[in-house]
Amino acid sequence: MILCGNIGLINDEGVEHTVIVDGTNLRFSPDSLTINEGDSVRFLWEGELLPHNSVEENGLFDSGDPETDVDYLYTFNYTQSGTYDFFCEPHEDVGMVGEITVLNIEQEEVLEQNIIEIDEGDNNFSLIPIFLLFFIGFILYKSRVVPPENILK
Repeated sequence: MILCGNIGLINDEGVEHTVIVDGTNLRFSPDSLTINEGDSVRFLWEGELLPHNSVEENGLFDSGDPETDVDYLYTFNYTQSGTYDFFCEPHEDVGMVGEITVLNIEQEEVLEQNIIEIDEGDNNFSLIPIFLLFFIGFILYKSRVVPPENILK
């Protein structure tokens, strides 16, 4: 068996999840997500009456100062499995908190998607297509039309 291809971890485009603000109840929606390594979370709200932000408790991600319009994207790489708690700084005390659980993607699963296996028994080179092309070319060459002035020569 021959293995070829990129056997490193490739961050294929993951799934993008969106967290918005429920301004009426001062909550994130959804307030709990389970995603895979390689996925992204977009914190997105606009026109909110009160300013909000999204900050992971250990500083992994931070959408910045609280604002009424936010479009912030964070992508979890292949070494960031775990559970991450986040909150809105101005409204944490009233329960505006959330949790993201990032599932570990086994390295073997990612590698399987990126490896092409070639069975050595399938490496036989067939001469039939080449022979057919040669034969058709020969027939076409022999059947070409000869101009009338060349017939008597």
